[in-house]
Amino acid sequence: MKLRLVLRTITDKNKDVVIKFNIAPSQHLGFINFINLCLDQDNPVEFTFEKISKSGKKEESKISGTFQFEAKDKKDLKELKKELEKKQDHKK
Repeated sequence: MKLRLVLRTITDKNKDVVIKFNIAPSQHLGFINFINLCLDQDNPVEFTFEKISKSGKKEESKISGTFQFEAKDKKDLKELKKELEKKQDHKK
């Protein structure tokens, strides 16, 4: 299974702009757990960037924002979590 983070916006000329980030299989369960936590507790999510130099020095970007997750279907999200947990258990 593939899991992607999809960001969408609309330009001033009313054109869709989309960027997609693949989420590594080793991160699937953690990502789903994070989303479930945000939905269950109804807390906002802070969005920032972190620049990491070749030497390993980390610097937080000046760009940030907050947003709130809204579930289209919580049942589907819980089923996805169960499916991922089964795959993890099967690998052990």
